[in-house]
Amino acid sequence: MKRIYILLSISIILLLSGKLNAQTSDVITGLNGPSSIVFNGNDLYISEFDGNKISKIDITTTTPTDVVTGLDLPFGLAFNGNDLYIAEVDENKISKIDITATTPTATDVFIGLDYPYGIAFNGNDLYIAEYEGNKISKIDITVTTTTPIDVFIGLYPFRLAFNGNDLYIADVDGNKISKIDITATTPTLTDVITGLDAPLGLAFNGNDLYIAEFDEGKISKIDITATTPTATDVVTGLLGPIALTFKGNDLYIAELVGNKISKFDTTLSTSEFLPNLNISLYPNPSSNFIQVSGLMNTENYRVYSLFGTEIMRGALSNNEKIDIQYLANGLYFLKMENGNTLKFIKK
Repeated sequence: MKRIYILLSISIILLLSGKLNAQTSDVITGLNGPSSIVFNGNDLYISEFDGNKISKIDITTTTPTDVVTGLDLPFGLAFNGNDLYIAEVDENKISKIDITATTPTATDVFIGLDYPYGIAFNGNDLYIAEYEGNKISKIDITVTTTTPIDVFIGLYPFRLAFNGNDLYIADVDGNKISKIDITATTPTLTDVITGLDAPLGLAFNGNDLYIAEFDEGKISKIDITATTPTATDVVTGLLGPIALTFKGNDLYIAELVGNKISKFDTTLSTSEFLPNLNISLYPNPSSNFIQVSGLMNTENYRVYSLFGTEIMRGALSNNEKIDIQYLANGLYFLKMENGNTLKFIKK
């Protein structure tokens, strides 16, 4: 079984440390590897990669319910009418459910793909990011005997998003966003922006393309109408952002490491989400203890493992020591009540 954590270059994350701050609000916690999110009305559908299921919440109540279970590493989600299409990575297939059914049952749409992750519709054509196949393929869902057609070969596609006839592609290995014009007889790949850090989630809001950069724990954005798009940070300090979707001006974020869905209002000033550069954690890495400087008041804190498990909690004042000698070696997140999240390594 190929686990998503291998693809997300956890080894790179372990080299990172920083001062981060995110004024997001939690929508739902306690999920099991949320990897994709998509709206149908007020219902937010969630693929729980490690839970092998699709769940949903009504965002006006935030009470979760299971929609369908027994899937095999469900990842990408896309709606066509009342049918929810699901990329099942470990079975190398696309399945679908009718969400209006009393008890939705997954039926196979096409098997024999090569690690399908991202999916996106353009009309009745379902575009598929085949990561191990190094290609984008598509199927016409109206055809009884579905046969995939190769659209573009020669990249490591992970997530897809349409803007008109342009298909935007998150190339996780290339750390970039590319695009193709699907109306072209022979589509040509054009780089939109490079130098990102494990781009795994895409969502459009007007001409702004929001990007989840997993390894940096942040959301950035670009204006796709710019001659040379430049990424600007929108919100930082997230716990493994991997998928994005909009509801009005609210950007919903699947945080894989945090096992939760969070959101923030994109109409607020970007400066409200940037790091508080006066707060720092040291020593880092450390074997025995860590301290935080720059705190003005005593702050409640929680420590999370790389996979979102809460390890410890307490209250912390400026330069007070936190004993970490009993923690296993690895990467941890210190999340404070004031919104700051700092990474540290126990060695």
